[in-house]
Amino acid sequence: MQTPVILLSGFLGSGKTTLLLSLIQESKRRGLRPGILMNELGKRDVDGTILEEHADIQVEKLLDGCVCCSRKSELPYSLALLQDQRPDVIYIELTGVADPYEIKTVLHGPEFRNCLKLHHTITLLDAENALEYASRFSADKRLVQTLRKQLETADLIAVNKSDLVSRDMLAKIENMVRKHNMTAKLTFTTYSRIPLPDLLQGISPKASNSHAPTVAGAITKPVQVHSAIPDGHRHGASETSGSFSRVGTVTLTFPRQSPERKLSRERLESFFQSWGDSLMRAKGHVALDQGGPVRLVQYAGGRTSWEDSRYPGSPYLVCIGMDLNETQLKETWAALFR
Repeated sequence: MQTPVILLSGFLGSGKTTLLLSLIQESKRRGLRPGILMNELGKRDVDGTILEEHADIQVEKLLDGCVCCSRKSELPYSLALLQDQRPDVIYIELTGVADPYEIKTVLHGPEFRNCLKLHHTITLLDAENALEYASRFSADKRLVQTLRKQLETADLIAVNKSDLVSRDMLAKIENMVRKHNMTAKLTFTTYSRIPLPDLLQGISPKASNSHAPTVAGAITKPVQVHSAIPDGHRHGASETSGSFSRVGTVTLTFPRQSPERKLSRERLESFFQSWGDSLMRAKGHVALDQGGPVRLVQYAGGRTSWEDSRYPGSPYLVCIGMDLNETQLKETWAALFR
């Protein structure tokens, strides 16, 4: 029996992890065993920690690179590990700058065509920013092409955060979507709430997992041959494959704070805004007060959200953007604590 796979695609901050959390919870209510593969650009795993904290589920992770580019060689091994767990359904959350078509080619390849089947490819859009992406990132042709691929390969496109824009704006987004994909189902939503029963239709618990096809024994863990910039990931201009070229990540850690200088919400939100369009996304577990509770912060599309966090480790922040100046970013960050 082939295991159904659902791909979650969409640009940075569009709401993929929120949707994935809902899918996991719905799967459990239906008695399904989900397998999760999460890909993040940064070295620190923010979204995987959210899932493990809220859904109490083990997540297979590919960090510090894009699964359709620098981490592509590791995808078969990660899928084999998941398949060896005999899940009823596999969810793959891609980075915001990944091309889902590249993942489809792996799923349809000889290693997996008999044991995995693509059930849905879902792309989420941020209603506030979707129309501006092509012009905002015009300097990175590969990134613009990837964003179009995310639309073209989807069978379901969800325009998320639709409550934050006008009806006229939603109509313009629909026109834009239909220029790239005439057949996908289109839905407008908030907080990534889409009809989950429709997505999981036809998926049921396996009567017995003992005879499910497995490929883990036939696929060995790949040797790492790619290189990455310290503290982040960035594609070089000489690369001939991959979905983007100028998007990079920088991980910021917290210095030992003095009692006189504590990081406030206002100071951190001002820090995000000060980088303009170059900072596309920021997320992490941060400490606002020395000895105080750690908070989950997420910045996307010019908006910052805060949540309580039970993250037990040292606080950190992952910044994702185009042509980020790592030295300047770290110097400005350090100045917040002086």
